[in-house]
Parts: sequence; structure tokens; C-alpha cells
Amino acid sequence: MKGQVSTYTFLEEHKRYIQPTIEEIDIFLKTAEHPFQTADVACVLDISKDEVLKIMAEKGIKTIDEDAFFTIMSAGSNRICVMYAREIEIGSPATYTAAQIAYIYNLDEILVKDACHKLQIKEVTAFTMPLIFANIPYDEL
Repeated sequence: MKGQVSTYTFLEEHKRYIQPTIEEIDIFLKTAEHPFQTADVACVLDISKDEVLKIMAEKGIKTIDEDAFFTIMSAGSNRICVMYAREIEIGSPATYTAAQIAYIYNLDEILVKDACHKLQIKEVTAFTMPLIFANIPYDEL
């Protein structure tokens, strides 16, 4: 509607896209037979089979076990893969700064800082992250 301000938040985006994708990956890792099939890995990571094969060649991966899966995931081009690589890059801390959250999730750092300030949170934990996400306006892509 004209003149109506969007109330879509990053928490809603996280629940709609990120969380289900992570759950799908988790289920895949717990239920798929080892070694994982290239096509299945490509499907669950939402990247092409050619990209999986290219990463495997670059990283010297012959078969895909759990370790290789995460190596492929850290090199993949998909949104979840990029977020995972950034999380690993910063060392998967127990607490996050606004800058780290902005970096991992590709968010405007000012919006993350504003959410933290509004909630008076200096370091974000897994427990407080949904609160921060709920206070970050997000434009649907």
C-alpha cells in the first residue's frame, strides 16, 4: 500500500530463508549416506554440480565426507555458503560485535549498531541475536 512503511525485519528473513536452509543441511548431514553424492551436495547447498566439482578439484577432494562437505560449503558462492565462510573467518566467537554480525549476514552495520543500541546490548550471543534481528529493518530481495 502507498505510504505504508515496511515492517519486514531481518528476523523474518532469517526464519524464512536462513534457518530452514540450515535445518535442511543438518538433516542432510545426519541422514545421507557417506560418501555424499556430488549432485546431492550441490542441491542442498543450492550451487551447481559444476561448482562443487570445481571446488573439489581446487581443494584436492576426492570423495565428500562431512569434513569435505564443510570445505565445499566454505568455498561455495551461495548466500548460506558465504555466511558460513565469514563465520569461520571471524573464528565463530561466543559473542559477536555489531560489525561482525553485519559482516556475516551482509547487513548495514549502522542498522545492526542501532538495534544493539536500542536494546542496550554490547556483545550479541546466540540468545540475544534474534532480538537484534527483530530490530533490523530488512528489504525483501
